[in-house]
Amino acid sequence: MHLQRDSLSVLSDQTVNTRLEGLITTAEDGTILQFNKRAQELFALKTTKEINKIHELTTFYTADDLSILPPTETPFFIALSKNQNQDEIILGRKEDQGFSWYQFNIHFIVEDNKKGLLISFIDVSKLVNKIHILKDKQEQLQLLVASLNDIVFEVTDTGIFKNYWTNNPELLFYRPEEFLNKSLTELFPPDLAIPTVQLIQNSLKLDRELKMDFQSNLKEHKDKWYRLQIKPIHRAQNRVALVISDITKQVESNEKSKFNEHKFNQAFYLSGLGISLTSLEGYCIESNKMLTKILGYSHEEMSKTKFTDRTHPDDIDKDVELRAKLVRGEIEAFTLQKRYLHKLGHFVWCSVTVAAVFDNANAAQFLIVQVQDISESKKNIEILKRQKIESDLVKIDLETKIRQLEEFANILAHDLKGPLSNIQMLIDEIKVTDDEKIKANFMNLLHVSSNDLNETLHDLGGILDIRSNNSLIYEKCDFLDIFKKVQQQFIEEIQQKNATISVEFNVKDIYYPKIYLESILSNLLSNALRFTATNRAPKIEIHTHLEPEGTLLTVKDNGLGINLPKYKSELFMFKKVFHRGFESKGVGLFLIRYQIESLGGKIDVQSEINTGSTFYVKFLEKIYTNTLIQQ
Repeated sequence: MHLQRDSLSVLSDQTVNTRLEGLITTAEDGTILQFNKRAQELFALKTTKEINKIHELTTFYTADDLSILPPTETPFFIALSKNQNQDEIILGRKEDQGFSWYQFNIHFIVEDNKKGLLISFIDVSKLVNKIHILKDKQEQLQLLVASLNDIVFEVTDTGIFKNYWTNNPELLFYRPEEFLNKSLTELFPPDLAIPTVQLIQNSLKLDRELKMDFQSNLKEHKDKWYRLQIKPIHRAQNRVALVISDITKQVESNEKSKFNEHKFNQAFYLSGLGISLTSLEGYCIESNKMLTKILGYSHEEMSKTKFTDRTHPDDIDKDVELRAKLVRGEIEAFTLQKRYLHKLGHFVWCSVTVAAVFDNANAAQFLIVQVQDISESKKNIEILKRQKIESDLVKIDLETKIRQLEEFANILAHDLKGPLSNIQMLIDEIKVTDDEKIKANFMNLLHVSSNDLNETLHDLGGILDIRSNNSLIYEKCDFLDIFKKVQQQFIEEIQQKNATISVEFNVKDIYYPKIYLESILSNLLSNALRFTATNRAPKIEIHTHLEPEGTLLTVKDNGLGINLPKYKSELFMFKKVFHRGFESKGVGLFLIRYQIESLGGKIDVQSEINTGSTFYVKFLEKIYTNTLIQQ
């Protein structure tokens, strides 16, 4: 046999090209010398002029585990290296639609001292692929069978056991030789055997699956529960498959679930708290009687509206925000106080605790909402708060009055002592002198001292009026109206000094005695216009704004300012003057401090010399309301 690239002497050309299997001849190194038309079709070979080695022609796969064969481990390379034949070898190669499989017969040949291979092969893809499918199904079936814990019997229509299967022989009630070809009525008690035979006959008659659950009374399986399933076998006449499954754990689980459900129902419907199961959209799924008692709505009424429709507008945003976090799993539960709209139209304060119920995929299914009516507690807390505020106000008022009495005593001791002493001295001098001229001078001095004493007594009388005024009328005072009225008192001075006054009343009005508010604004504006610098026009700013403790009034000027490190302790004292050359008796600041503090407020100042002063008045307002809880 001559192995040449252009000849194949083993078979004639006609034989080669008419065969159904592919034929290939190779040289000693595996180079393909010749191939027939079938081989060309199966391996897409193009021309014998291309140098291709058979073991490197493509990537070959094994049929058993689809592993890749390296070129040196292919049967072609082994046949050449070991000079031996390789018969019925199945190899595959990967294509777009999957694998193509071929059965190879490889013959080692020698002719004229030249070695080579004669390879014949056929396409067995359909057969191999079917085998793979069958193997897959067999593996799946084996896995399924291995996972079953049931007992399967083949039984006749009269209840005779003909065959059995089980993955665990220990589950059998008897040894196989003790029950095969025996009747159910021979092996089991009548209360089990007779219903089972009837079930078999009904299953065959109706041609459908039937089942029955029973509790074993056999000693070996005492108190265990089983499910008996009857399935007609259509290939065999009057035969059924009797499948027995141990459902003890399932029954126990069901009993436990029923018990837990009973406990839940008891806790849900008889709870002292209002409870509802709410959908994620906010609709009531189920509710108990206590919730109806708290809110006044029936379950049907609550199921038709969202919880937001029954929530006070001020409480909705916080509730919705927390429920969203709960559904996303960011929090386990939350409790908040909120107001629900009662069916009768009023709001009910409630403490609300909300938790979510999740499924196995950790997706929220619904919410459990517990509602406790805390309206009475809320009212009691508000009453206590109000009583505390009132007691604090009484305490502040008493402390203020004590301090004022002490200051008043000091004023009497200091400011009246001087004029009285002067009067006494002048009277003594008048008595002992005979000089009419000297007497006239002493009489003039006596008149001055008397006027000072009268003025001091008048100012002190005004202060006493403030302290003893229990008939002040509180009314709604508009800051802008009061300012315009006070401004008119100083319109001439404002124009003379070219003063600019800006106002910004963020708090529009206040509940306060109008006469006091006019006095406070009048004295502060008077001081701002009086104690001004000569080199700049007065600039006055008057503002109001709301603070947590109440309304704050500020009056700011760019005047002379006050030396606070020196005079801070004397700033609001009686007849204290801090600037010379100005018409001032030192009573204005003292007077308004008494007015403000007598009503529970405070006054303070910040000041810098030659820059200006800012006075701060904190008002304590009296608010009258008939409700303890704002709804």
